[in-house]
Amino acid sequence: MIFSNFFSSIIIIFLVILNITGCQLIPYSKKDIDLSNNNVAIDNQDPQAEIFSQFITTLGQDVPASNNGWNTDNLLASLYFYNTKIKTAQKQYQTVKSDEVIAKFRPQSSIGIEVGSGDGANDDLSKDVEGLGVMFPFETANKRLIRYEIALNTSQSAYEDYRLLSWNERLMLINALTEYAFNIKKINAIKNELFSRQSVYLMTKKRFEKGLEDNIQLQQSKIALQVTENTLKNLQLNQLRIRKQIAQNAGIKIHHLEKNPILADDIINNLMNKIETINDENISFTREQAIQTRIDLRRDLASYAKAEANLKLEIAKQYPDIKFSPAYLYDFGDKIWTLGISTLIPNLEKNKALIAKAEKFRESESSKIIDLQLTISNDIDTLLSYLNDSSEKYNNAKILYDEKELLLISLEKKFNNGILSRLELEQEKIKLYEIDYIYLDSLYNLIQGGYEIEKTFHIPFVSQLHVEKEPNE
Repeated sequence: MIFSNFFSSIIIIFLVILNITGCQLIPYSKKDIDLSNNNVAIDNQDPQAEIFSQFITTLGQDVPASNNGWNTDNLLASLYFYNTKIKTAQKQYQTVKSDEVIAKFRPQSSIGIEVGSGDGANDDLSKDVEGLGVMFPFETANKRLIRYEIALNTSQSAYEDYRLLSWNERLMLINALTEYAFNIKKINAIKNELFSRQSVYLMTKKRFEKGLEDNIQLQQSKIALQVTENTLKNLQLNQLRIRKQIAQNAGIKIHHLEKNPILADDIINNLMNKIETINDENISFTREQAIQTRIDLRRDLASYAKAEANLKLEIAKQYPDIKFSPAYLYDFGDKIWTLGISTLIPNLEKNKALIAKAEKFRESESSKIIDLQLTISNDIDTLLSYLNDSSEKYNNAKILYDEKELLLISLEKKFNNGILSRLELEQEKIKLYEIDYIYLDSLYNLIQGGYEIEKTFHIPFVSQLHVEKEPNE
């Protein structure tokens, strides 16, 4: 009877422990998505907000406020502070990083109480049987350590994914800014051409009305005018698309972006100054850096390390884990102690197949690294050719552009001296506008080299402003 009371007490204590443990559990808390609140939060992502100004101060760099206009630096600051894709990538990385903590835990033990009753066939004094048992798992071959290694490498890979996404968002913003700045230049050039073509059309129309020009000349000037107008409209529509892209990358609404002008000349001049600093020595140094530290290469190296750890785990699984199950059984008078040891019988053929699969996966991850290294090498070689060719073409176009300017001065003098009519002057100007477009295209290709450098080497070049979350934060 004493032992029966003892087991009753044990059961009561066991239930109390379960109840106390249940009180310590984390309760479920529902969190609904409020679309209205989201819209308010999005609208509050304002570069004029005080919290954004405080962020700029923490950067410790000379980032101008957007009050006087947008340039590369303050738009990049907005990207690093407001961009929603970067924020999402941070949270995804933090989620994966949680597995590092989870992987450190040992397998759970268990405790159980057994209560039974016999039929008294042997004239037992009591039909009741009561017992207490526990189970302690023991992992062999350092499996817990290997699981932590897998979690660590998975976390590193997720961190590099976050960095790569952040870098790609930066690249898209820089590319859009460059395109926007040159779109403005092209719009101004097209407007100049449009003015000349309007003048030619109106003068041709007057000459046609006086019988000095035939209908063919009039229709040709009209068609040329309409084509130029259409080109201008397409550029203006493209400007809307680029503005949307800039606002999206910067993490702000378009109406916040449009409060201040985008300083196209500052963006172009800054890029030109950067490009002029390029020489063979610093490109060679940067090449060695890229081969070792490019973000996508580091990500693939982390993936390879994860594959290596997975192979270790499959090999470790050949050694079965052991479960110890000590138990105490009381059968009215009989005190029975037992120690159970159990394990799963390994399937050797299955283990071989899983190990072979893990080895093949490791080989595929290794091949990815080799392929990426080849890609990086070819990217760098292509970049060097691009920089040399674009520089040469820009220099030639600049010479041609300067010659055109001198020719325009001569044509203006002839017009002022009465040698050329207004119609002839505008017709000559129209022929020379093509040189403006050649010059703008060559200038665009040259300073696009800044974007190509960042894309190839994954290092700040267009702007030194670069913010990313550290892996231990």
